[in-house]
Amino acid sequence: MGLIGRFAASVGFRHPADSFSTRHVSALAPVVLGGCGRSGTTLLRMILDSHPAICCGPESNVFRRSTLDPGELALKFDLDPGQVREVHESAGSRPAFIEAFAALCMERAGKRRWAEKTPRNIRRLDVIFRHFPQARFIHVLRDGRDVACSLRTHPRHKVVNGELVPLDTWKPIAGCARRWRNDIERSRPYWTDPRFQTLRYEGLVREPRPVLERLMAFVGEGWDDRLLEHTDTGSPFRNVTTFAQNPEALEPVNTRAVSRWERDLDAKDRRIFKRIAGKLLIELGYADDDDW
Repeated sequence: MGLIGRFAASVGFRHPADSFSTRHVSALAPVVLGGCGRSGTTLLRMILDSHPAICCGPESNVFRRSTLDPGELALKFDLDPGQVREVHESAGSRPAFIEAFAALCMERAGKRRWAEKTPRNIRRLDVIFRHFPQARFIHVLRDGRDVACSLRTHPRHKVVNGELVPLDTWKPIAGCARRWRNDIERSRPYWTDPRFQTLRYEGLVREPRPVLERLMAFVGEGWDDRLLEHTDTGSPFRNVTTFAQNPEALEPVNTRAVSRWERDLDAKDRRIFKRIAGKLLIELGYADDDDW
């Protein structure tokens, strides 16, 4: 958040463009990505952004951040700062701002469909479907043990003078297990909603074409081979410093990170994860009660 945004928040000012307390119902039909962090949402957003009709940039947080910073959004999405500030100032509500911001992104990319990727969108499904009833939500699901392995070393980089600098992050496995469990449980009321579809990371990296074909049918877009060529597709939303934690998303799809828990979690880590999130892991088909 920039200086102006922090000052406004400190004195209790709330711009209309920051409020969801409105009856505004949008006709926009965005593709919204979410899930527990480190589940593959960045890889999927890069793939979707390769489709000739869909633009999907880095995390904007427009569905969840309490106060928006137009300058920060403009920088992250390579948009004209004056245009972003103008649509922010003129928007009468957060949904109205999202519509205008999406239009700027589509114009910048030369595409007609906007997609938004922020993992914590999984906790905002009520707001998303209330104001954007035509939205299609993609829940990216990954084996929680692999997610925990990745979460405990997150963030892995920071950006300094435009360069990625490694960090030495190491978090307790218990907190990582709770986040995976809690994020997924927040979506449970929508599992049978026809606008909600779960995409498993393991299926995406093992058999990308059939998984993506089903996904395109779900969002109502035609197939395009460029979905399988995301590393070779140009886009204004591919600056690695805007998604510093996932530079590998620019690499070809691979299975290296599948079942990493088998080598990365020791016996104690496994017991902790099983105690906290084992029941959900089994329910989702990632484990049998006694096989790990």
